[in-house]
Amino acid sequence: MDLDLGLVADFLVLVEERHYGRAAVQLHLTSSALAKRIQRLERQLGVALVERDPAGVLAVTSAGRRFATAAVPLIAQACAAREIARAAPARYTLRIGVPAGTGGILKYFDMSGIAREVRRSFPETRLVRQDVPFPVLTRCLPDHQVDLLWTFAPVRHPIVDSFPLTAVSARIGVVAARHTLADSDAVNVEDFSEEPILYNPAISEEWMNQFWLADVRPRREARLVETDVGTFARVLRQVADGTAVIATVAEIAPFLGPAFRAVTLTGAAPVAFHIACRRTDRRGAVHALVEAFQALGPRSLLGGGPH
Repeated sequence: MDLDLGLVADFLVLVEERHYGRAAVQLHLTSSALAKRIQRLERQLGVALVERDPAGVLAVTSAGRRFATAAVPLIAQACAAREIARAAPARYTLRIGVPAGTGGILKYFDMSGIAREVRRSFPETRLVRQDVPFPVLTRCLPDHQVDLLWTFAPVRHPIVDSFPLTAVSARIGVVAARHTLADSDAVNVEDFSEEPILYNPAISEEWMNQFWLADVRPRREARLVETDVGTFARVLRQVADGTAVIATVAEIAPFLGPAFRAVTLTGAAPVAFHIACRRTDRRGAVHALVEAFQALGPRSLLGGGPH
């Protein structure tokens, strides 16, 4: 059955006014035009809805009363559906987690190009960066704190998939401005590894190892200075006092203040960036973002040493 909802809405006004003339004024119609519209609705339904007298006063039939009761929520739903259709589409927000304090490195990625690529298929996607404290890098995806995680190492968790990116970075050393190595342009990574290096035992090994140079010498030979800080800014505060150094990615160098010096580490293996998502996350926009990161051409972001 074809049912004209415009006719239904007019009928509900007529039922409320109980008078053709008053209803017609409210609907900006003539009384005869309104009468013809009600007759069309009656033909669509196959029942009489109203009884009209010469004065324009009407009586609603029993069928008309039943139909009016059922039609009220029908018109309300139709109006709501129309408003939803006319409204601007809601933005689809994806939260990209980054190790706290290192988000500035993302500027070396073509983030605008990555966003454009995702929006080809998901035009209302909005990307939001969210800092993740170091100790929760492994848990932030399983705990739904973020939708994806961009980091310097794979995430080892049973419900997380990590994907290596072709972009890599050189490792550098960061020392206090008054440190004995502060005036060195470059230091062999093995020599640098003999310095006391900050180490947070609460951070997952796969992420922490490369920053205390675990690939250079075994733990028993490392001079590790334990810390419980969870952001890069707080790490730097501890480096500033000169009691320990850190190794990190070269892209950090432009963000260091005058209290620090970046030192090239010769012989150090590069760091590979990764993007990770929940294995159970089937949303197309999430996988489109992973693919956009992976599509970056092979390159070293800064080409190695401090800038």
